[in-house]
Amino acid sequence: MMMKDWLADRLHRFLGLALGAAALAALACGMLPHQARAETAHPALWVIHDADSTVYLFGTIHVMKADVDWFSPGLHKRFDSAGDLWLEVPDLDNTAGVVQAMQTYALNPAGDMTKGLSDDEIKKIDELGAPYGMSAARMQGFKKWAVGLVLMTQKISAMGYNPKVGVDLTLLQAARTASKPVHGFETLDQQMQILAPTSDADDAAALRQSLKDTETLGTDLPPLLKAWEEGDEATLSRELVERMKKEDPAGYQRIIVARNAAWEPQVEDILKGKGTVFIAVGAGHLVGPDSLIAMLKTHGITAERVEP
Repeated sequence: MMMKDWLADRLHRFLGLALGAAALAALACGMLPHQARAETAHPALWVIHDADSTVYLFGTIHVMKADVDWFSPGLHKRFDSAGDLWLEVPDLDNTAGVVQAMQTYALNPAGDMTKGLSDDEIKKIDELGAPYGMSAARMQGFKKWAVGLVLMTQKISAMGYNPKVGVDLTLLQAARTASKPVHGFETLDQQMQILAPTSDADDAAALRQSLKDTETLGTDLPPLLKAWEEGDEATLSRELVERMKKEDPAGYQRIIVARNAAWEPQVEDILKGKGTVFIAVGAGHLVGPDSLIAMLKTHGITAERVEP
């Protein structure tokens, strides 16, 4: 297979795994695979009321196993009551659009991805990529952050988790079935632009963090998954948001803080309307001191926890 064709094939597979997952590189926006359990999940759900509006805020997981019971009758009832659905991106299954955005932000025309990396880091890429037919040499056409993201998504896929049954895509499909209008806080291009570091230093830092995260996915995820199932805000905030803030401060500002700040006035505009709206964004956006909920509170808007 020619290098160009190989890159196109890997990019296609990568997009299929990372669709709508601008925060996967840091795991902080909800791109956590969900582990099947016997009990029904009860993830966190908030509601905002004013005189003529009801707005639900639901923290999502972008990939999941097909046999997980998370869309409970109570949550379904609240979703069904909404006239509109808001997601991070309204057309997250638009593969052609994602391909176009990723060609802009993930590919490296210079073909020198390993420039500036140590021998040990290159070896680690080779080790983590070997099960999927990847190597540092074959991925020279990607930017560093994208290499890390590809490795993470490949491992998550190998662990049996699928974005096609993730919360976001499930809600999108349910909305379409019900002829419910779907809106987005961002476009696909905007989301990919946010994900892509803008400096060589941040690009390398994103890859290094992804290499560490990929190695420890098997042990790090279970307590996070349990926290999401139980709607445990404190654990999600500590293990997702605060950890990202410490390990990748630039990414935290770009992926969490800046996006929440951009979404907050949009939620205010939604509240100025009438009726019921269901908002579903990555769970990491709704917990912690810089969460969307915290920002709304500073503007006099209080979201209350309710049973899903």
